[in-house]
Amino acid sequence: MKQEQIKLIVGLGNPGPRYAATRHNAGRMVVECFADSCKVKFTEKSRLEAGIACFETAESAVVLAYGMTAMNLSGRFVRKLTEHFEVRTSSDLLILVDDLALPFGKLRLRASGTDGGHNGLKSIHEAFGNTAYPRLRIGIQPMGWKDGDLIAHEVFVLQEFSKQEKQALDLVLGKAAESCRLWLEQPISRAMNAVNVKSL
Repeated sequence: MKQEQIKLIVGLGNPGPRYAATRHNAGRMVVECFADSCKVKFTEKSRLEAGIACFETAESAVVLAYGMTAMNLSGRFVRKLTEHFEVRTSSDLLILVDDLALPFGKLRLRASGTDGGHNGLKSIHEAFGNTAYPRLRIGIQPMGWKDGDLIAHEVFVLQEFSKQEKQALDLVLGKAAESCRLWLEQPISRAMNAVNVKSL
């Protein structure tokens, strides 16, 4: 693998079959979809507490990853990955994360930001002491959501997508995977302009 520059893309989620198809695993679903499109497979590394898959582009080496820890311990394995692969978190790390504040399928690429109440991002912020890294937010808000609807966040995010949402899920994951490719190939400002205007 090239050593001059390594890009790391991490999909957040919870490990194990119980959580595999839940909304909170949208980040991991996207990184797995991206790996499939790149025809690379994950290998789980217990020392890094992560599954990783690697490939190269003309500009850099790319590491795709998901965690083997619980969501609220995401910072631990992401820190291990950045240290192991010598990744500069300010520019070469992209976190894929579910977002209940966004409508289902809506994507938002940001260069930095708060944790927004997300336990995975909160853990990463605590591990690095800053929020200066890009993240792609994947909307998991239910179809038909009305302003004022109340949902117990921690219960809802561990539910699976509805039948209607599942019919569109492959399209959402594909668009999010393409957003990862844009982030790899373009300056973050151009990638944001392309990703953030798109709708499902």
